[in-house]
Amino acid sequence: MGRLLLLTPAELTRDPRARRAAAAAQSRGWEVVGLTGTFPIDDEPAELAGVPVTRLSRGRRTDRLRRTAVGALASSRERGLLARELRGLYQLLRLASQTVLLVRAGRPLGRFDIVHANDLDTLAAGWALALRSRARLIYDAHELYTESEPDPPRVHRAVLALLERVLAKRSTAVVTVSDDIADELVSRRRLPTRPTVVLNCPERVDGVVVAQHEPPLRAIYQAGAGSGRRLEDLFEAAAASDGVHTTLRVTRVDLADLRNEVTRQGLDERVTIADPVSPEHLVEELAAFDVGIVIDRPVALNNALGFPNKLFEYLMAGLAVVVPNLPTMGAFVEREKLGLVFEAGRPESLAEVLTQLAAHRQQLFAFRERARAAALERYNAEVQGEVLAEVWGI
Repeated sequence: MGRLLLLTPAELTRDPRARRAAAAAQSRGWEVVGLTGTFPIDDEPAELAGVPVTRLSRGRRTDRLRRTAVGALASSRERGLLARELRGLYQLLRLASQTVLLVRAGRPLGRFDIVHANDLDTLAAGWALALRSRARLIYDAHELYTESEPDPPRVHRAVLALLERVLAKRSTAVVTVSDDIADELVSRRRLPTRPTVVLNCPERVDGVVVAQHEPPLRAIYQAGAGSGRRLEDLFEAAAASDGVHTTLRVTRVDLADLRNEVTRQGLDERVTIADPVSPEHLVEELAAFDVGIVIDRPVALNNALGFPNKLFEYLMAGLAVVVPNLPTMGAFVEREKLGLVFEAGRPESLAEVLTQLAAHRQQLFAFRERARAAALERYNAEVQGEVLAEVWGI
């Protein structure tokens, strides 16, 4: 039996990809130890049996850096470019601080055979700890990190690009979340070997029955909100669609405010705001619906080239999917015949696609059957765990 150190920048037990990596290693008899960076106060740990996790606190150094950065930004509020670069400098200082703290916290944990660094935030610490243990270093690029926001700080992006290029080449292997991001990493970081793609798929869930439901079409959006995921798009689409009832199950938002907004817009008969469910019950709760919606806008290149977790959760639950026509997601859904695509950022296009599915129940059912079959055959954590185990060499 070997030992694997799993590093994450934020709470490990709330990171679905890290949880699945831990399960894949444990299923092969390996001991897994977690080491996680700072995390929001409200991001409470979840249960992860058999994995001891060491967590960094928000220590004084981080607090001093935050206060310094906030003061600098306030004094330059009217200077957009300078404020952006000061923000980037603060992020670099914070990363350096967290790297030192991760390495310091990792030393007492003993020696490891494999160090698995999730995201660029932990790569430097992972490299230092792997070097100390003479362990294999695996870099898990969850995203195209330097292209994850529309207008990133220039110095910050340049420094991180250099860091990623140098340390990714020194890793035993690199894994990532989609073929398109793998190709970008090869091109941008001049990697000698193409990263292995390990998809963000949930565990197989038995007992899901793909049954035909009576109208209206039951659509669900189960994910977070943000600049690239505008809930307004869902409200507008719900108002313009025909024969569709839409449920929103959104995390980290004020649900009372959302329900008030539904009423304000006169959508009580068309939209339901549902309470969140625990991660282990996501797929079972989805099985009562017909269609899973993705609304990501291409606000940055990373958004256009990735696969959100919820896409594969929808498939495992036997839902047809409706996704924006982004290069990676749109092509995947059309190639596999799992649903329909709409024009990204256009709620009226989303409404048209949902209305089409509501009117063509046989097409909808065929999409759902293919989605469930594909999830059971290929797009599940067990299959992806085999790929990851091959990368680890265990």
